Amino acid sequence: MDTIDRELERVLTLLRNKIRERGYTQLSVQAELGWGRSYISQLLTRQKCLRMEQVLLILGVIGIHPAEFFAELYLARPYGAEHLAPTPGAVEAPVASSQGLRDLRALVHRLADCLIEKELITAEDLASASGEDPG
Repeated sequence: MDTIDRELERVLTLLRNKIRERGYTQLSVQAELGWGRSYISQLLTRQKCLRMEQVLLILGVIGIHPAEFFAELYLARPYGAEHLAPTPGAVEAPVASSQGLRDLRALVHRLADCLIEKELITAEDLASASGEDPG
């Protein structure tokens, strides 16, 4: 499993966990969003492609600010190849290459920029979550 696949699995796992933690079911979130039968299940099991917009809609329904979700996902601990959490039951992948980590970091930065641009989070939110100076 490559780095992108593992990261997608981490996002999906955290999203499924947050839905349950907040007392929702996939069906209740799906109904709230007006999505068709089994659509959310297909998204959360990778049978359909999950888009950022859908993640943000789900987070809105369950009452989690995107900054909180992504801070827990990426800023709650040091981030590097040795810290990528394997998906339960998955075969351990080789340590990511330096180029793979650079690509992943660039992806995370683009994601943060997109969230800031859409005014869903601020640079200050990200900085305070990571303990960094927003400069």
